[in-house]
Amino acid sequence: MKDQHSYAAWMLACLLPVTGCVKKTESVQRPMFEARSLDACLVIAVDLSGSFAKDFGARAYPMVLGLMESFTDQSMGGDCKIVLSQMSGHDQVVLFAGSPEELRHRFGSPDVMADFLQAHSKPNRSPVYVATRETIDYVNAMPDVTERTRTVTVLLSDLVDSESHQRTRSREGFRMLDSLTRYRESGGNLALYYVAQAEVGRWNEIIERAGFQPGQFVINNELNSNPDLPSFH
Repeated sequence: MKDQHSYAAWMLACLLPVTGCVKKTESVQRPMFEARSLDACLVIAVDLSGSFAKDFGARAYPMVLGLMESFTDQSMGGDCKIVLSQMSGHDQVVLFAGSPEELRHRFGSPDVMADFLQAHSKPNRSPVYVATRETIDYVNAMPDVTERTRTVTVLLSDLVDSESHQRTRSREGFRMLDSLTRYRESGGNLALYYVAQAEVGRWNEIIERAGFQPGQFVINNELNSNPDLPSFH
């Protein structure tokens, strides 16, 4: 009987963690529902006011495809998301978010994308500052966009704001500047195409005040199917 009690005591001691007989398994602590960080995120905001409203397919759509191709090539096949937004006065600014494959499937032709964008825009308005801020705020709030994500936001617009009230336009401009500053602080890059010549100086100042450095932005008056993108480090 004594031997049996001794054996039971020995077994119990081996099962207690304090004795070291049973090795404790250490697990890596991480939030249970933490979002996976994207490798890359391309945001394209399109202004369908003015001439774009008439010939988006012939002028802007090839550039959209070129942007997607250049960006995905730079991302070297990583996990990438495309965000599509509009800058033409509709209440809903962000219209699509998904993979490059999902975008190509959703918009199989220039006409399909043009019709979709026009259905979600008001071509007689171009609230550039509001639309830019809401697009940037959307990106700033994306849980899968982190400082490790290669992010670039593209604005296809002449960047002429249609707001006629000076005080309102100034207020919205400073709100946009705050959003752009937070975006830049998180590692975001900026590319502006089809910018009206009269707006180039203003937007160079906006970009400088938001803290973007050379290589983190591109500003261009033209559209082409092989656009330059900011460099990534």
